[in-house]
Amino acid sequence: MNAKEKMIIEAGSRLFAKKGYSTTSIQEIVDACGMSKGAFYLHFKSKDALLLAAFKYQFNMIKSKIDSIDIEGVDPREAFINQLTIQFEEINRHKDFIIMQFREQTTPINTEVEDFIRKMGYEIGSLYHQSLTRLYGTSISAYMYDLNIILQGIIQSYLKLIIFEQSSIDVRKLSIYIMNRMDDLASGYKVSKEEPIITLDWITKHSEPLITSSKDALLQQLAKAISETEDENLSITLEVIEEELKKDKPRLPVIQGMINNIPEKSQLRSLRNQIKDYFEL
Repeated sequence: MNAKEKMIIEAGSRLFAKKGYSTTSIQEIVDACGMSKGAFYLHFKSKDALLLAAFKYQFNMIKSKIDSIDIEGVDPREAFINQLTIQFEEINRHKDFIIMQFREQTTPINTEVEDFIRKMGYEIGSLYHQSLTRLYGTSISAYMYDLNIILQGIIQSYLKLIIFEQSSIDVRKLSIYIMNRMDDLASGYKVSKEEPIITLDWITKHSEPLITSSKDALLQQLAKAISETEDENLSITLEVIEEELKKDKPRLPVIQGMINNIPEKSQLRSLRNQIKDYFEL
């Protein structure tokens, strides 16, 4: 993203949040940017395209904040509390844009927007899965997907209070509270004899579009990382992983070997973990 695209996205996001998507014109956006419509169309083919870019921009800002949290060598419980706290804080910071989305039901406007929102949900769910696995290991593996679903429901319910009811809630205290509830549920699962509702087979059967989107998203992130890295050895490592991911039958030993070349405490830590989770390494 270049400087002009960022300026247009930020101006558009502010106007969408203030006036609403449907009532904001391209002319108003270019006026706010001090440019012509012709210059706008050099970067975005339509207002719908700008809306999609705005969603990606908002989501990536939130996720980059979460990814910046140091989890290596940190107690998994404290790391997850920090992740939840940052998530609540960042979503609350961008709540005007989110309120606009719900108020105007922008999702049906553009199938690409709808697909991206579904992809966001999958990526957040994957982040939770990583954190829950670090916390509880294999002790409740049969119930891990159910626990993830319950966690997402709890978080969404509190977010509605924070965003739409303008509730003043200490998000750090809330994150600790939610963590304690996860402990309660995990303790119950350890002695439970019930059959889980959501299993890996269920996820595979019902979420194929999301899995496909995740592969596409991973390829996009790899391409971006390759273009930005200045380390030749690291660039070659990422290119090998990219080529394997494109294959119908990736060679897992090759991917595992390449992953070992990516330092755990590098800026590519999040991408490294996503690759491991995708291939279940």
